[in-house]
Amino acid sequence: MGHVISTPSGNWRANWRDPSGKQKAKTFKTKKAANAHLAEVESSKHRGTYVDPDAGKVRFADFAARWLLGREVEARTAERTMSLLRTHLVPRWGALQLAQIDYMSVQEWVVELGTKLAPPTVSKCYGLLKAILATAVRARILPYNAAEGVKVRREAREAAQRSSAITRDEFFGKLLPAVSVRHKAIVCLAAGAGLRWGECAGLTWSALDLDAATVRVVQVAEETPHGVTLRPYPKTKAGVRTAPLPSFLTAELCAHLGRFRERPALTDLVFPTRHGTPILRGNFRREVWNLALARSGLPTTLRFHDLRHSYATWLISEGVPVNAVQKVMGHANASTTLDRYTHAPTDYQALVRGVFDPSADDLLTFPASDRSDEDDDGGAALPLPA
Repeated sequence: MGHVISTPSGNWRANWRDPSGKQKAKTFKTKKAANAHLAEVESSKHRGTYVDPDAGKVRFADFAARWLLGREVEARTAERTMSLLRTHLVPRWGALQLAQIDYMSVQEWVVELGTKLAPPTVSKCYGLLKAILATAVRARILPYNAAEGVKVRREAREAAQRSSAITRDEFFGKLLPAVSVRHKAIVCLAAGAGLRWGECAGLTWSALDLDAATVRVVQVAEETPHGVTLRPYPKTKAGVRTAPLPSFLTAELCAHLGRFRERPALTDLVFPTRHGTPILRGNFRREVWNLALARSGLPTTLRFHDLRHSYATWLISEGVPVNAVQKVMGHANASTTLDRYTHAPTDYQALVRGVFDPSADDLLTFPASDRSDEDDDGGAALPLPA
């Protein structure tokens, strides 16, 4: 048990031993406050939630560095995290002790970021700070997470998950004709099989079965500031999948094979550069995608990844079961398919009405009355069941 003693300066010092047996002390102005703190310390030791009051003195920048070392993520994810830390979190919180970060300061920081950054970036910065502080709580360095409950503007949260979709008429009638011949196949692959950019860029001919009209997703091209590497597995375990190829996509891939595959080939990649290396997303966006959008008249905010969103929306709109869409999209959960990758069609009201027209009216018609049950004076209608 701990004890409270007076100090020569007239204050009161609470003394106790932490769970490891190390002596600890903290000074208060009143004996009541010292006793209250001591009671809370003893209670937290029994609950197993004891936090060393000196632990929170570690600087945020130092703890964030340790936090990074304990993560196992893909190179691109690690690079994005480092960029956010370096640009937005460390300049604001780096020199502070963890215990000095409080709720109001985090709330003010989020509001300030909203005046300078796009909503998705604000959401990512806040989420990163919250995750780091949550780790400090689990490590018994902080008693609570100061970022918990901070209000992020609704549009910031929504924009972080927002996606766009185009109609099939817009894809076939506007976008595809505006794409250069060399790159039509990769655009068709995203819209016709729902592959992500890295899955398209890392696709090999050995993963395609044009006779069976299927594509096997097993390899991904991953970009970092140091170059492009071919990772022999996709984003998630569910990402390893076989997707069917619609006829237009199979025809375009056959045409692409006939037009552009080098013999002897420098690489097995379906969409290599002229040097046999995977194509870079930035170069494709600048030299192909942006030009195609400008020629097509479609919004310049449309992303290559939105073709994947469109693919899922088209399937759902045509009645393909959600679990089937989930499988070809490579999602671990069907909720991801529904919440993030599907969009209500513009004619959804007519589609909803069409579920009940015209046959549903017949279902509401009561059967004709049995004449033998009618009264002699013409008969009364059978009573409706209660």
